[in-house]
Amino acid sequence: MQEILKNIPFFADLSDEDLNAIISKIEMQYFPADHVLFEEGDPGDMMYIIKRGQVQVLRDNTILAVLSDNDFFGEMALVSDEPRNATCRTVTDVEVLILKKGDFRHLLETNASIASIVSYEVVKRANANN
Repeated sequence: MQEILKNIPFFADLSDEDLNAIISKIEMQYFPADHVLFEEGDPGDMMYIIKRGQVQVLRDNTILAVLSDNDFFGEMALVSDEPRNATCRTVTDVEVLILKKGDFRHLLETNASIASIVSYEVVKRANANN
């Protein structure tokens, strides 16, 4: 699980101890094929990591990507109050790991090293998009 988290930009530079703190907040959920996880414009309240299965990312009914095992999406919801910028729908039965925004914010409030590294990554990404 740590190796998967290290592929997520916000978490790449965290220590094993910090990664374990995040892992302790992750929950597993199952969704059937053709299930809409969220729609474009919905408020973002969690990020997803695909353990098994495939998920389509769509905007205006156009498929932008098909994600599969160990891919992640929705991570900006953890650090932003912006609405979802795409719709995500399962292609197959899917097993996902989720990290809820509330749990993540609690980690930021109680763990200075996670807060510092994540804040740096958020600023870096914001500057890259400008």
